Amino acid sequence: MLRTLIFLYPKYFSCKNALFMRPRRVLLQSVVLCCLGILFWTGWFIIFYRVLAYFQRINFLGDFLAAKLLSMVMLTFFSMLLFSTIITAISSMFLSEELQLLISTPYDYDGLYEAKLWETMVNSSWMVLIFSLPVFFSYGIIYHQGISYYTMLTLSIPPLICICGALGSGIALILVKIFPARRLKDILFLLFLFTVVIIYLLFRLLRPERLVDPEVFITVIDYLTSLNMPAAPFLPSQWVTDCLLSFLFSRNKEPITFSLGLLWSTAGAFIVIFGWAFRRCYFDAWTRAQEARSAKITRSNVFMTILKKIFILLPCQIRGLVIKDICCFFRDTAQWSQLFILAGIIIIYLYNFSVLPIEKSPIPTRQLQNTIAFLNLGLAGFVLAAVAVRFGFPAISLEGEAFWIINASPLTLDKFIWCKFWMTFIMLSVLAQILIVCTNLLLHVDIYMMLLSCTTILLMTFGIASLSIGLGAAFPRFRYENIAQIPTGFGGLVYMITALSFIAIIVVIEALPVHIMITADMAHRSLTWQEYVGICMAGVSVLLISTIAFIVPMKMGIKQLTEKALA
Repeated sequence: MLRTLIFLYPKYFSCKNALFMRPRRVLLQSVVLCCLGILFWTGWFIIFYRVLAYFQRINFLGDFLAAKLLSMVMLTFFSMLLFSTIITAISSMFLSEELQLLISTPYDYDGLYEAKLWETMVNSSWMVLIFSLPVFFSYGIIYHQGISYYTMLTLSIPPLICICGALGSGIALILVKIFPARRLKDILFLLFLFTVVIIYLLFRLLRPERLVDPEVFITVIDYLTSLNMPAAPFLPSQWVTDCLLSFLFSRNKEPITFSLGLLWSTAGAFIVIFGWAFRRCYFDAWTRAQEARSAKITRSNVFMTILKKIFILLPCQIRGLVIKDICCFFRDTAQWSQLFILAGIIIIYLYNFSVLPIEKSPIPTRQLQNTIAFLNLGLAGFVLAAVAVRFGFPAISLEGEAFWIINASPLTLDKFIWCKFWMTFIMLSVLAQILIVCTNLLLHVDIYMMLLSCTTILLMTFGIASLSIGLGAAFPRFRYENIAQIPTGFGGLVYMITALSFIAIIVVIEALPVHIMITADMAHRSLTWQEYVGICMAGVSVLLISTIAFIVPMKMGIKQLTEKALA
């Protein structure tokens, strides 16, 4: 135990300094993030509480649905924990900067193993554990559980975390022995990405909305059969579920001892087995983890020649920056692989509109199509904001600690930021027009709604791109280990809140003129001059707000980044 504490001692001081020796500005940001986290936690609890309260009011079927929901939630938590542990173990056990110093000393294998295992389990499980508590609390409150239920929860969750920690670390050790760790993170990221996209596509193609269509299921037996998903009796998540269900639904308490024994014995066995493998394989795996990865495509003369031909009309400084960003984009798997996410978003987005049962609605089809097309503006804007937080907001921070090269170059910072803006705007505008035009074609909307949607989403794109680049420049994060860390800070939070508020304001302002046009179309009458004035005023307001959202963030970003560069 003492050997483990020696390795964890620097981590203690690091956490202490991070909590108590921060500047006032950073502390304020932390307080805001904690408040938002509490709000999200509360919302998550309210959602599960209301769902379970609704299930409880359903005779016979309610407990069945609640049990299935708990089983699905535990399986999801187990999968998230396992994958998170693998990624965290690769970083903490093989790519951490402190390891170069530790490995050069006469370190103790057992102490290093225990310290790194504890570090991996804590870093990979704390967020999943915190946001799983609303689920467990809602079950306990709805089914009137006492101290025994929460005691069982306390006894069953730690071994589940230990199992995921030891199993994930062991898988990471085996994989690093086979692949270089720096390439392995890319492979795991791509594997996870493809798995999520394929599973979601398959789930969506199954058309789960049919479960609420009374024409699909003739009898109650058919409906119950469709819900009868097989359990996973050999997974630790199911053992935790069995322990909790025995308390929730007053079942026989005898299986609790068996399931709890399986959890703790499996956790102990995995920790011992991985410790044995760690002592025999760790040094070779760590040595292999230091191998660098190559970038064959972007170093190709053909690739560079094509880029130079495409951007030959740009000024020399701007062309160099654009080509550099494109090369860096395709060298980093965490960036270019997000193109698959964009493709998946477009496919799922368009498929959802293609299967809408509009013809079954009591509302006239033409007016319903135009209404859905208008509401689609808000949904498309949300998609653009989510894409921009992954591509636009990190654009400035991706320069990293080499930002001084940009600062020392003849390229001024305002040209640098505007170049980032136009690159982001072009990408977002193409995506936006694809989503809007294709969905409107699927809905067969009127020409005025097509023109209104395309114009509005273009104005939204100016504002969203400006907010992402401007706030990304105002809150840069040049030191990071993973690109995913950049938008998770205070600046990313400010951007998402501002962008979603901007989208909501645009949609609310346009709601009245769209309502006027749809109502007039349903009544087969012409618009009055008062209605024309109201429509023009709404259009001017949208244009004014979009202009403000376009200019103000860029000016603020240029000012803030210039001050940081001169400091």
